[in-house]
Amino acid sequence: MSTPAPRIMPSVTESDPDDLAFQRYVLDLALQPIDRFDGFDRIEQIGGSALRYQLNFVGYALAMAQYTRTPAFTGYLAEAQRNAILKMCDKRVWGYWAAESLIGYARINTDPIRHANVMYSGYFGVMLGLYETLNADPTFDRPGSLKLTWGPRTTHDYDFARLSRAIRRNMLARKNCPQYACEPHLIYPICNVFAFNTLVMHDRLHGTELTGDLVDRVRHSYLHDGWRLRNGRFIPGRLGPSLTISKPVLGYDAGMVAWLNAMMPDLARDTWTTIRDRFVDYDGTNARLRGSARARVDLGNYNVVNGDGMTKVFVASAAAEMGDSDLAAALTRSLGESYRLVERDGARRFAGVSTVTNAHHTLTRFLRPDGLRDLMLGAVPPQWRTGPVLADAAYPDVLVARAVTDGAGLELVLRPGRGTQRVRLALHRLVPHRSYRVTGATEPTATADANGECVIEVDLGGRTDVHLTPA
Repeated sequence: MSTPAPRIMPSVTESDPDDLAFQRYVLDLALQPIDRFDGFDRIEQIGGSALRYQLNFVGYALAMAQYTRTPAFTGYLAEAQRNAILKMCDKRVWGYWAAESLIGYARINTDPIRHANVMYSGYFGVMLGLYETLNADPTFDRPGSLKLTWGPRTTHDYDFARLSRAIRRNMLARKNCPQYACEPHLIYPICNVFAFNTLVMHDRLHGTELTGDLVDRVRHSYLHDGWRLRNGRFIPGRLGPSLTISKPVLGYDAGMVAWLNAMMPDLARDTWTTIRDRFVDYDGTNARLRGSARARVDLGNYNVVNGDGMTKVFVASAAAEMGDSDLAAALTRSLGESYRLVERDGARRFAGVSTVTNAHHTLTRFLRPDGLRDLMLGAVPPQWRTGPVLADAAYPDVLVARAVTDGAGLELVLRPGRGTQRVRLALHRLVPHRSYRVTGATEPTATADANGECVIEVDLGGRTDVHLTPA
């Protein structure tokens, strides 16, 4: 398998107040205690409303915000991603699999990763890969770091490597079909895209060879086994080797575009061209989905009354990933025509829209052209891995709109999240004992300690630039 080359220097832009308000929504979901799920939809755990998908897109949205706006900020943004990962280990998220395995496979199996369950393991693996790519944190590489506790005597211990090996094993289980099932015996290409993206990221991060020729085999299967139609649209799923269970669905095709772009950019581009030309009306200002493309069901809460928000968000994310940024912005703006905005303690969401759709909307706001592709392929400049970072700031007192390092200095744009006040910022990865010039802080200089760390104070009352440069 030949891995496509990522971009060399990713762009970093500044979040505006609206971006930060929507980001606060997913931050608040993730930063609550690990065992709490306040604000999540709690309907069932088999289909689209399941907790796992809400956590997945919370994690993806936070990772993309870090990548495109604040790569030199860890702090509560990294903590929120870790929390979302740990919440995935809660039995309320994965315990559904025991019943599915028993009914569908006649297996007594409480382990949600070992056999067939790509709808948990594949999406979970992408959360792990994105987090580690951005934060160089080996926490989830440690054996047993992902503990799935079924009962007092039954715990399934996993880590990133063991989960990835399980994905590979399952993808190789069918000789003539390099994809594996979600619900018993039901194979969905979109879930398997997340599966092989997980393997690609693990190989890149750890020098393993788990992917092998799987991407090439999946591509061949798409093109020659009837999973992909001549117009670029995808069959959403099949029961067994040949029984098609659904005709193409616009939101599904758009999801394939966004998440297939890393490893099969030509297929993603062809599918996007079909979507844009056949199903989207855009006059340069306003955008809408055409006729039958306007699916009325939000699969995150099964709401059949309010508009086509979920489909719009899927199409908008595909547009953003494919570089049609103006169209993506028009589609997200149009959500306000169908849904009322709700703001609580500075966190903003659309009312009547599911948690997963709101989280996906936040991801879309932070996407840029080839954003998912670049992040999954590891387009993280060495300066970002070694240069100074903002490692701690109080949330929600400090909202970080931009944070980037050139390897020696640090540029921050901050906004207040809870009124005017003096705030403390912890900076790490400085040169030990070195002095730095600081603009925007209460003191004009700062000196790193023996660990390369220091604390500065900032009077935060509005948009504030803080720059740190070696003296």
